[in-house]
Amino acid sequence: MKKHPKDIIFYIDPQSMINLAAYDYHLLADIKDFDVHYICSKHLDHKENPDHVYHKVFNYNKLGNPAFKAFSYVLTYIRLLSLFFTLRPKLVHVQWFRLQHFDLYYYRLAKKLFGFKLVYTAHNILPLNTGDRYMPVFSKIYGICDEIIVHSNDTKAQLARKFSLPDDKITVIHHGYLQLNYDRQKYNEEEQVFDKKYNFGDKLIFASLGFQNAYKGYDILARVWADTPQLNNNHNCILLMVGKNQGVDFSMLQQCNNVIIEDRKLSNEEYYYLLSHTSVYLLPYRKTSFSQSGALMTTISERIPTLVTNVGGLPEPLRIAHIGWVIEEDVNEANLQAALLHIMSHPEEIRRIKNDELAWKKVQAYYDWHNISLQTQDLYHKAI
Repeated sequence: MKKHPKDIIFYIDPQSMINLAAYDYHLLADIKDFDVHYICSKHLDHKENPDHVYHKVFNYNKLGNPAFKAFSYVLTYIRLLSLFFTLRPKLVHVQWFRLQHFDLYYYRLAKKLFGFKLVYTAHNILPLNTGDRYMPVFSKIYGICDEIIVHSNDTKAQLARKFSLPDDKITVIHHGYLQLNYDRQKYNEEEQVFDKKYNFGDKLIFASLGFQNAYKGYDILARVWADTPQLNNNHNCILLMVGKNQGVDFSMLQQCNNVIIEDRKLSNEEYYYLLSHTSVYLLPYRKTSFSQSGALMTTISERIPTLVTNVGGLPEPLRIAHIGWVIEEDVNEANLQAALLHIMSHPEEIRRIKNDELAWKKVQAYYDWHNISLQTQDLYHKAI
């Protein structure tokens, strides 16, 4: 008996590298009811799922010049029209709109031409650090979407209120915890080099890894550390800030002997090494319109206690089980300083959290990818 062909869906992620590629892989892993075509970066750095078709087409995220990036992005999407025409997907799931005005007109036209349903994951309600500048265009983008996914109930409420969207158009599907993708053989070869370079010993390591942004509150963190002798004169702890700096002033930390700052992109192997040696991961985010943090989801995978602010979906995992600390108020120098001093003076609390097997299992079960993947598949059925 001839099998009925599966409906084709396009899953489009122009930024599919590092944590974003890992997110895509896990999200799509258990989607079996559809013929998934994954449209992604030419520089995809994650293993591939043999059940899916890969179209590695986006190159813009490796270009430095903004004009070249925009041209590359537009050209790639124009070329994708041939795939739309040939394969006629029933549904298109977009992870990021990077050139919003172009994206709006492109998808508005493409939906009319090819008749697909449009699903969008609002990782950020609006682009970060832009205030309400993009509200008009995103009001129109959300208007042409058939379904919108967010990662927390708070974000759903915020999105519905801010854009006057109907409740049934927005679905909460959690961001699963992320396991780092790294070359284990390469890591084993480089581990001794890392040991010699950093020489952490048994010190408490407070860390932020990856992009260093102001919206993450790292400028506040720098001022607090520099202005607090109990922190910057403590030989038993280290502040580790390694990753590409995106405009944060760390000059006040230059006189601190227990701070390591490296403005560069980390390899996956070194990221894993630094994270696995971290005592407490720091996410003192300012109020902003994002739904969940990939960095937080990675700390859950590696069972690293985390300090977060009550922003977006950050406190949600810590409400499920005691795996860190929440600054309940808007972050400022006073409450961040108080939180850091409390943690530093209670190392036994860090050890207790790290060794709480039941707590970590509970949180990891809540953010299990299998359930998240099936919830996403159910949403595809609903949309079609």
